[in-house]
Amino acid sequence: MHNRVPSLSCAAVVAILALVTPGAATRDRRQAVCSGAPCIPVDSCPPVKALFLSSNPSHRQRGQQLVCGREGRRLKVCCASSNVTPTPSPTPITITPTSNPGGNEQLLPSKCGQSDSVNKVFGGEDAVAGEFPWVAALGYTAPGGRGSPEWQCGGALINSRYVLTAAHCGHPDFLFGYTLTVIRLGEHDLSKTRDCSQRLCLPPVQDFTPEQVVLHPSFNKRAPESDDIALIRLNRNAQSNVSVQPICLPRAGLDVGSFLAGRDAIVIGWGHTERGRDTQVLQKVALPFVDLATCKRMNEGETLVNEQVCFGGQDSCSGDSGGPLFLDAAPGTILGVVSKGGACGRPGVPAIYTDVASYRGWIVQNLRP
Repeated sequence: MHNRVPSLSCAAVVAILALVTPGAATRDRRQAVCSGAPCIPVDSCPPVKALFLSSNPSHRQRGQQLVCGREGRRLKVCCASSNVTPTPSPTPITITPTSNPGGNEQLLPSKCGQSDSVNKVFGGEDAVAGEFPWVAALGYTAPGGRGSPEWQCGGALINSRYVLTAAHCGHPDFLFGYTLTVIRLGEHDLSKTRDCSQRLCLPPVQDFTPEQVVLHPSFNKRAPESDDIALIRLNRNAQSNVSVQPICLPRAGLDVGSFLAGRDAIVIGWGHTERGRDTQVLQKVALPFVDLATCKRMNEGETLVNEQVCFGGQDSCSGDSGGPLFLDAAPGTILGVVSKGGACGRPGVPAIYTDVASYRGWIVQNLRP
């Protein structure tokens, strides 16, 4: 379920590996020269992944032409138009948590994190219909505006008008010509027009267009995909029902490890699983917390900032970018936003999430009625 369009198929992986010589520092003469565009891990560039997964041979060929190297076992691709300059080196910017810089706390719901579902079982499997009513599916239209939306990212409803997601799910340099066109709430099984469980049939899904996408101003500036958080303002108010409810925000500056106290967090999404590429049914998995120092050692080559948190064990994967990581308790509280990571579910390598508590002040400041 990670950074995030569907994961590469075996055939696509083989095709790319054929272009890359062994060793992190070597470059094959057939590899792309990015001409100023960022050369970043393919896991961090959802639109290029989409090219490899396309049924159109010319799209797959274009994806292969964008391979610019590799970092250990991680493939790297040119991930922007030619006029985009490389990500600058980390600078000593500090994000200071604030409780209410914008005076907009009243725009957050008084009731949040509520779910009517029962019989919850975790471990990388189908969620129960309506189990996590705050989850949002983000649909993108391919360049040229043709075809049905592709569900490439996730998000979490935080009030009737705003969805919280990852900045790379809305930044043009990371979309490669794709356009965010629909935000869907109340979804469970993408293949069905109506979702039903043994207990109930969910109300119809609610589809919205993005009225505004607010990216964090420091996104991708301090380090690759640092400050990876964004707000999407919906074009109208969401209507609360059994399958559409907001999740609670954590208090500013919350220490995630202490808060969890050994409990696992839950991450959800429609991304790649061990059963194949994109699943149509919402997936859930329980993940243990990993402290940042350990995470840095285990993610060799990654530059991490203090406003990121890590979780390991089973993993989120492609197609889950921007989706919520949360404590599934009463009430449900969002702790992280799916940002990036290595190979899906790779043992011993924690995935990296944006620490929502570090950005509560920024979130509240940017809410509007």
